[in-house]
Amino acid sequence: MPISLQGWRQFRTLCEAKSQKFNREFRVISRWEATSQVCSECGYKWGKLDLKIRKIQCLNCGTEQDRDENAAKNINKVGIGHCHDSKRTQRQSKTT
Repeated sequence: MPISLQGWRQFRTLCEAKSQKFNREFRVISRWEATSQVCSECGYKWGKLDLKIRKIQCLNCGTEQDRDENAAKNINKVGIGHCHDSKRTQRQSKTT
């Protein structure tokens, strides 16, 4: 069953409503953000990896990371504004 049929839009809508109710900021990052392709420690971009690769050692800083934990850290950084959502930045630069 495709993910679009499993209620993800409704889940997002409920999260947005709850964040409004409790006066919290709700941010959405681009689905194309390369969160698993960038080192969360130093920002080095290693590019696409096969999904069967679960551990990564950064070629720049040497940090060994779990693929999913690294992606979660990068999502958090984008969400709190410590780094840019690359697709949003590209779109903005094209229109100015």
